[in-house]
Amino acid sequence: MTQGASGRSLSTPESSVETAVDMPALPDGVLPAAGGPGGAAPGGGAGGAAVAGAGRGGRVAGKAGRLLASAGGAVAVQFVTAGGSLVVQSLAARTLGASGYGAYALLFSIIVMITSVQTSWVGDTLTVFDRFEPRVRGALLLSVGGTVVAGAAVGAAVAAVMRLAGPLGIALFALSVALWLLEETGRRIFTARMEFWRLTVNDGCYLLTTLAVLGASLGAGADASVELLLASMCAGSLASILLARVRLPREEYALAPLRGTAFREILAFSWWRSVQAGIRPTALLLARVMIAGFASTAALAGVEAARLLLSPALTFVNGAGWFLLGDFAKAEKAGRPMRARQAVRACGLMSGIALVMSLGGIALVGWLGPVVTGGSFDVDRTALGGWALYSVCFSCTLPLASLATARKQSRSVFVIRGVESLTGLAVLLGLLAADPGHAAIAPYCLGAGGVISAVMLWRMLRRGDPPRGGVPAAATEPEEPLAASRPSGAPAGNA
Repeated sequence: MTQGASGRSLSTPESSVETAVDMPALPDGVLPAAGGPGGAAPGGGAGGAAVAGAGRGGRVAGKAGRLLASAGGAVAVQFVTAGGSLVVQSLAARTLGASGYGAYALLFSIIVMITSVQTSWVGDTLTVFDRFEPRVRGALLLSVGGTVVAGAAVGAAVAAVMRLAGPLGIALFALSVALWLLEETGRRIFTARMEFWRLTVNDGCYLLTTLAVLGASLGAGADASVELLLASMCAGSLASILLARVRLPREEYALAPLRGTAFREILAFSWWRSVQAGIRPTALLLARVMIAGFASTAALAGVEAARLLLSPALTFVNGAGWFLLGDFAKAEKAGRPMRARQAVRACGLMSGIALVMSLGGIALVGWLGPVVTGGSFDVDRTALGGWALYSVCFSCTLPLASLATARKQSRSVFVIRGVESLTGLAVLLGLLAADPGHAAIAPYCLGAGGVISAVMLWRMLRRGDPPRGGVPAAATEPEEPLAASRPSGAPAGNA
């Protein structure tokens, strides 16, 4: 799931391509999704052959138009979610002060981590399996209910242990997590239906409602607080949930028996993807917890404000990686696998653009910093350079990780990424234990390892490169059953 600055996503860059090329075979009796009840694609009889031949050009043009429209909607979703989150977080930084914004950043990172796990579990199942088949639908209902309750409980427990808010704030946070996950489930239904423009409207509804409630409350004389911001987010999520309920067809909300479900099959499919999706959000959350614990939430606020300034670069990297996935997966399936050198070229291009965007943020910090923070605290300029390094190193790794995933080497990617994150966190822990003033070094610790990961991925990919000129599909490892019959509602790179 590519959450980036927003906490929401269409996909996790290094894992979403597995929907098309790296899944286990579906269990017996569980069918791939076809975008609607019954899963039947429209077809014609023998007499339709002549009509099909005559209208092929028009259908191809129509299909191309629909693909372009879907791609445009997907891009719009990226910008709406990232831009909306930037606005909300900037308002939090301006109104809450350093300590309040640091606490909010921790709470929001908890939401991001929980969402990354839940959306990989529920959202990918919505897309890949036939969500209208009764056994699958029952398992989905259990999964949604279970993850919403568990997510709210975990969020409240972590917030209480870390003393990020009082009783009212913790209760509002638990409600916010529950509503956020329900809203995310609706978002993933739109994605499974490939209705990206409709999803964009729903995300816009969340943003406008959140800002309207927050602005009206502040205008009425309410004090700015974490509790007020959480209540505003709850209102935004509730509005988006209601809008999705009205705009989605009734069959998307149909109930199913909760006994004899395909829950075990869903579990076998989803647990690995959830673990993969949680690596980076969990590493970022743990880094923030360390900073708040060894230093303070005020120190964390300066580091987070620096990340906020460079969020356009991070959003670009996530978005570019999302579009790379489809190319790599399509080439693998067509028997024209790409070579490691081509992924390295993409690394160079993405890293260069991320560097330019990051340098722009650094150059404008004197003007943009007060805009983001409202002058209540300073952007940590040391951390600003660290987030620039993080963006560039992430750009170096992402295309290579995507190519490895397309080659069905996702477990190797997981190990490399996991070791990278654990090493960075260990170094950060040692530095903070020695001197809490090292809080600004956090993004350097988390980002620098990306270069080593990129080298390791490149060496691994080179060993598996096809001969020059490509190889027939039959010469590569056998394609798994799901890859051979990918459901129409789950395009490569889809969420």
